[in-house]
Parts: sequence; C-alpha cells; structure tokens
Amino acid sequence: MPENGQEVEIKPRKIEIYSIELININNKDNEIEFKVKCSKGTYIRTLCEDITERLDNVGYMSSLERIEVDRFNINNSVTIEEIEKLDNENQLKFIEKHLITIEEIFKDQDKLELNDKNLYLFLNGVQLNYKIKEGIYRIYHNTKFIGTGTIKNNLLKRDIII
Repeated sequence: MPENGQEVEIKPRKIEIYSIELININNKDNEIEFKVKCSKGTYIRTLCEDITERLDNVGYMSSLERIEVDRFNINNSVTIEEIEKLDNENQLKFIEKHLITIEEIFKDQDKLELNDKNLYLFLNGVQLNYKIKEGIYRIYHNTKFIGTGTIKNNLLKRDIII
C-alpha cells in the first residue's frame, strides 16, 4: 500500500475479456452497471478506469460483486443467515449438504499415498523426495485424505493439512 502519496507502478499483464454486458445506465446518479466475464488476473478497478478514459470522462468503481470464480458460482452459495435460522441438528445436515471439502475442490489433482514414516515427516514439514511431475497433489494415508502438497524440484512440500 503506497504511503505519503507515492506513485506505484502497476506492470501491464495480458488478460482476456470474454464478454462485457451493459446492465443498466442510471443517468440521475451518473452510474453504469455492467457484467464482465474475464480471465484471472483482471483488475476490474483498472477496467473501470480504462472505460472512463475511453469515454473521455472520469469515474470510479463504487462496488464489485464477484459472481463466479472457476467452478464456483454465487447461485450455489448459502448465507450465514440461512444457516443461523436452523436448529443445531438441521444446521449440521444443511452444512454437510452444501459444504465443499478441500478434497472435492482438488478432486482433479493426482493423489499420493504416504506410508506411516513419510506421513510423520510430511506433517512435521520435512520435504520428501518424489521424482514425479510438478504440481499440486492430494495427500492420503491409509486411504484417508490428509490435505494437499506441492511437488517442485522433485520435493513434496506440505500445503494444507486437515
């Protein structure tokens, strides 16, 4: 975060705008609302600045609602208020029905099964040698999901432990 009015250089990055849809023009309040489908790494605030510059005007982003990231969509989300309305027993059932586990999130990643010794080392932060492709792996012990790890430079490093 810049201090004392310092200028911060934002390096250009390649992004893609798959679609941009004008939702509403509010002439009374000089506001526009639009929906953007874009690649990761897109700064929507910068997009707003670029649009106002192209219109030879000034403007700012007053609000942002992220409605979809990867396979997660706001239409599939639940609110805390929805959960709080339920009694304890129904809360548990509701959460179990709607909760997406880390194992599910990483279901498309390869898996590694660790023996007792390697599990102990892994849980204690020791990097283990594996000559397999680099990437994120689901880690298991006796078929039980443990968390995720990353292989980089032939070393397995602990990421998330459940």
